[in-house]
Amino acid sequence: MQLTDILNVVNHNPGSKTGRFLAGAVLGAVVGGLVAGLIVVSLGDPQRIYVTETQEDVKGVGEAVATATGAEPTATTVVLDAAIVSEEAITPRVEMTDAGRLDVKAVLAAVAPTVVQIEIETDDGVFGGGQGTGFIISSDGQVVTNAHVVENATDIKVMLYDGSIKQAELVEQDPTRDLAVLKIEGEDLPAARLGSSAEVEVGDEVLAIGNALGLGDTPTVTTGIVSALERELQLSGGLLTRLIQTDAAINPGNSGGPLVNASGEVIGVNTAIAGNAEGIGFAISIDHARPVIETLQTGEVPKRPLLGVSIIDVEDLDETSRNQYNISEDVETGVVIAALVEDGAANAAGLKVGEVVLEFDGQDIQSVQDLVTAVRASEIGRVVKVVVVGNDGSIRNVTVELGFAEGAGG
Repeated sequence: MQLTDILNVVNHNPGSKTGRFLAGAVLGAVVGGLVAGLIVVSLGDPQRIYVTETQEDVKGVGEAVATATGAEPTATTVVLDAAIVSEEAITPRVEMTDAGRLDVKAVLAAVAPTVVQIEIETDDGVFGGGQGTGFIISSDGQVVTNAHVVENATDIKVMLYDGSIKQAELVEQDPTRDLAVLKIEGEDLPAARLGSSAEVEVGDEVLAIGNALGLGDTPTVTTGIVSALERELQLSGGLLTRLIQTDAAINPGNSGGPLVNASGEVIGVNTAIAGNAEGIGFAISIDHARPVIETLQTGEVPKRPLLGVSIIDVEDLDETSRNQYNISEDVETGVVIAALVEDGAANAAGLKVGEVVLEFDGQDIQSVQDLVTAVRASEIGRVVKVVVVGNDGSIRNVTVELGFAEGAGG
């Protein structure tokens, strides 16, 4: 089921507890403010809409939009930053119970010291602040959270597990993957152990830790299972892919916190819930997040190859839509170009609206996902051959030099 685009961050009025660890002048600014800790989405009927980074650049496209995103990471290709894998500060690996079950207290004892509560100031008037969660990934104080947690922040403070308050600086963020890295001062801080989401299976027991609703000075802990893998969410900021779905209770304030397996390893970054359902939460899988985190640690934002088109599956078009794009009667599969980004690679190469892409860099293209996957696996600046069929049924080869967009994409 495709998940429809709805909504934004949940508003919450936590009263006097909001801003509980900020100084007096700041407290007044954040009371009644925003809990920036969660995105809420609505699950609707299946849609044929695919929206990614060029939606803002393409106007009046109609019902379906898609472009390619960055190279898809895998667990086997990740090279970890030394700060992440340092065994000196990393949390211990937890053993399961004798019955092979998650030992909640043991996992909590290992992971909770790495979890931080985040509060921000903004210049948004009554919604003058927000709350979220993060987790420490290096002994010198690098912290992972969601980009939406620190969106528009003018000041960021975090509270550590021991109750101490630290000023945090934004190292860098990537809203297209909804990830951010912060930096706090410290030495020999406890760092979370990052696992591999490639090894996660449906039914695995998990634990979520976070600043749920800003209820107190200690994090909220919930347990559940992995309900599904490889979920996708269409949000206002773009498409998030490779999400872990869980029934562990996730609430506003949890965003940016860790989803942890029975060994005490972080397998996901909690980021969203289904607003019209219960027990449906989503976390960015750690294998998908890790390459972005590593780039953000250096103070840079990842870039991704970009073709610069909006496309629709030919098979999804009714007769009226086929006539609108003047698609040849002989064309039954492929993806039709619904729009072109004005300064994009495809437009510069001479591709045209209404043409149907059949092949990209030697790979057969029968669906939107085929093209998205092909471009993800390509490289910025790579010169590729794109085979298209025109409105008159003629086939032509077009050479395209791929452009780029900032951000790793969903």
